Amino acid sequence: DYPDKHLHVGFGVRFIKSEMELPNKQDQSSGAFLVQPLVNHKMGSDTWKRRHELRMYVCVTSTTPLRAYTYTATGTFASAQIDDANPVDPCSIDTHGILVRRELGCQINNTFSSYYSFDDFSKYVEITESEKQNFLTATNRLIGKVLLQAQPKIQNHTVNKGIATSGAACFSFLRVDFAMTEAIEPYIYEINEFPFANEKGHLGDVQRKAYRELFQMIGLDQVPIVASERSKYEMDHLGGWSPVV
Repeated sequence: DYPDKHLHVGFGVRFIKSEMELPNKQDQSSGAFLVQPLVNHKMGSDTWKRRHELRMYVCVTSTTPLRAYTYTATGTFASAQIDDANPVDPCSIDTHGILVRRELGCQINNTFSSYYSFDDFSKYVEITESEKQNFLTATNRLIGKVLLQAQPKIQNHTVNKGIATSGAACFSFLRVDFAMTEAIEPYIYEINEFPFANEKGHLGDVQRKAYRELFQMIGLDQVPIVASERSKYEMDHLGGWSPVV
């Protein structure tokens, strides 16, 4: 019966055309909603002239001191191509999950609604290898800045203070949903605190591998590692994880 037990349940990302579509003032006062401007995405040509969504897994293994890592990015595309005559058609805007697309009445095409590796995504939006690497570096830097900005509040949470004081091992598994702008820069939509844990297809393969390599990185298969030695152990067992903080 905890009053805020549903505070972290996501409502997804929605495209709105006017203030009339905003949640009511009472719902807005919860702090659970964030309104962002629509940004122009980097898009490919022909059939790949579509908006997209990128996802990247993040893990935090310590809040005091802060240690955080990111895993490889994956990408998906909107159900409809951008129509210059109607650039705000919901089916060409919304890229946030099959259920939302069905709710909007979009035609589902698995070629575009599936998740792709970042290498394949980069090919479809037609960026060079150097642009790809620069984008990933900028994404990690941006995620690091967000986490550092949030650190004081996270650090002072009662639970996290107790973990730090006791020396217990703990981790948080997150997912960042973001986009690549026309300028090939990252734009974060949201950070999911409890991402869905049973994804399918390529995204599911990435998720399962991320979990396995996270467990290896923090030494769940080892004799408990003392707090002072965990940072070095993690850096020696990164697998596919990359440190951002």
